[in-house]
Amino acid sequence: MKLWCLTAGELVAGYGAHEFDPVEALKACLERLDSVNPTLNAIVTVDRNGAMQAAAEAARRWRSGTPLSQLDGVPFTVKDNLFVKGMRATWGSRAYENFVPEQDDLSVAKLRSAGAIILGKSNTPEFALAGHTNNLLFGSTSNPWAPELSPGGSSGGAASALVAGIAPLALGTDAGGSTRRPASHCGCIGLRTSLGAVPRRYGFPALADDLQTIGLLTRSIGDAKLMLEHVGAVTPRQTRGPAQLKIAAVCDIGGHPVDHEIRRAFAAFADAVRTLGASVIEVEPPFDPDQSTALFMGLAAPGVARVATTLGDAIGSLTDAIKALAKEGGGRSAEDYIRTMDAVRAFRWEFADFFAEWDFLILPTAAALPWPRSEAAPGAINGQTVGPRASAIYTTFANIAGLPGLSVPFTTSANGLPIGMQIVGRIGSDHALLNLAEHLALDARQPRFTE
Repeated sequence: MKLWCLTAGELVAGYGAHEFDPVEALKACLERLDSVNPTLNAIVTVDRNGAMQAAAEAARRWRSGTPLSQLDGVPFTVKDNLFVKGMRATWGSRAYENFVPEQDDLSVAKLRSAGAIILGKSNTPEFALAGHTNNLLFGSTSNPWAPELSPGGSSGGAASALVAGIAPLALGTDAGGSTRRPASHCGCIGLRTSLGAVPRRYGFPALADDLQTIGLLTRSIGDAKLMLEHVGAVTPRQTRGPAQLKIAAVCDIGGHPVDHEIRRAFAAFADAVRTLGASVIEVEPPFDPDQSTALFMGLAAPGVARVATTLGDAIGSLTDAIKALAKEGGGRSAEDYIRTMDAVRAFRWEFADFFAEWDFLILPTAAALPWPRSEAAPGAINGQTVGPRASAIYTTFANIAGLPGLSVPFTTSANGLPIGMQIVGRIGSDHALLNLAEHLALDARQPRFTE
């Protein structure tokens, strides 16, 4: 049995049966890290001593029959834009290369108090503000299924490490699709939590107001439920069975291209949801991706400008893209910002009206399959030249509206790359999304990386 292959639920079952203990599991994960991370570059900081100490303490608790929780002794990674006390947090930037926070982010603290083991920090682009995982401090991260390809971003390090066996759980963030798209490209579960579902305190400044929420990446739906129960503030509610659900389906959005294989996969996904008895109806897109991007940038650019003013001489260490964004944001007026916030509030009310009629919205997670690791974004989709946000058309709207979004592995492309599908619900429906995915038995479709 390869312990690094197991889900959190499988590890805990083994602990409880005294088949193995957290020390053995952590050693297997660290050995796996040493084997694959030189190729993946997914984990950028490792706390071996701290993790081994935590594992030994968890092993003692399991031996005495007093585990702290159902996650006691389970290793997890933390995206490098989140704070872990005593462990450097670089935000993917040379400007923060030596920054070490003095407290955990609340989500980290909650998992730590549950006995989960912090293995290390996962790679992210500078300021976690790009759809690919590359920075001047650590370099780029690769997709575990094809090292020459990208895992997407900005939680690309988290998704790549998880799927490759470095740890069964990962904490990420999602401001515009940063958890869901890497989950799709790497073949794992990726949940962007609802606005307010997971409390945030301590951390880097918010770059896009409240658009960024905690993201949970796991190898199973059951593990995602466990993580959400431990870090979330949303109480699970009784939900209706699938046969009672009314679900809107969107794939084609105006002139935005979608990879042919992804479009075919989505049609099969919609049919799979119908087999549960749910009413699945194709609708006109209830959002405009270009508007979503404009609103996102209307918040993010001033946010970057605010951070840039605090860096002093270190501003010279930023990437050209972030410098340009800071300059753009600094040129926007207070009136511009307020108008953007007004538009965001209106956008949220529109989706409140939408979900008064529909239970869920299903879409592809990304419009493109993974692209070369050396590139920031796919240059073409179906032979059509596209811009840098072309693959992100299905995700940013959920951030603007504050909605939870779940990417689930559904199938693979002709060349074996994972293709994820997305379920979006009203604010607070995080558990309901996971329940629907559980009914679909999507865990059985998730590829297991065992090489």
